This record gives sequence, structure tokens and C-alpha cells, in this order.
Amino acid sequence: MTATIDPLLITSYSARPARPARSAVRSQAPARRSASIYRRRRMAVVAAVVFAVASVLLASGAFATQPTTENLRTIPRTHVVEAGDTLWSIARGYAPTGNISEFVRELARENGVDIEVGQVIRIP
Repeated sequence: MTATIDPLLITSYSARPARPARSAVRSQAPARRSASIYRRRRMAVVAAVVFAVASVLLASGAFATQPTTENLRTIPRTHVVEAGDTLWSIARGYAPTGNISEFVRELARENGVDIEVGQVIRIP
């Protein structure tokens, strides 16, 4: 038995026709464009990763330090003198119980003995 091949059933696949040649300048432009796009994308990814890492570190308190007594500043408390206020009544307002004579001495030493309405006095 012999096999015969029908030539009408065979189709030949031909290669695509060659594109016309472009000038050297035009053929390099797409390569530069794709390299610059690649560079921009790479920089965007790096920036996103750096931002994400920095956000996580800042949110977790990785850069936080324990406060020491040297780092803490005491915010001075103040009181605005109203009509009828005395050093004793002001001291009683800040130390409602116990002996306040030492507190009154400190108030007088820092602010003077005479106080006037509207005066801002410093509370030790």
C-alpha cells in the first residue's frame, strides 16, 4: 500500500513579509522610551515601598524614645485673679485639703504679696 499526498490539501505557510526598513533614529526612539518608562516605574515602586516602610515604622513607634526628666518641661500653671481672691483662697483652690501655709508662702514668693484683679499669677 502506497500513500499518496494530494498537493491541493497541503497549504504552505510563508513567513510574514518583511517590514520596510526604518531610519536609525526612529528605531532607537521606542527603545529609549521603554527604558525611561521602566526607570519611572521602578522609581515609583521604590518610592511606594519606602513610603510604606516609613509609615509602618512611624505608626509602630519605632523611633519613639522614653521621656526622661531632662526632656520634660513643666508647663507653668497660672491663675487669673478675680474679685475677692486672696492668696489663701487661691491656694485652697489648688490644694483643697491639708495645710496650705507653705503653698501660700511659695505663691507670695513668686508673685508678691499684693495681688490685683486681672493679674496672672504663677502657681508653683
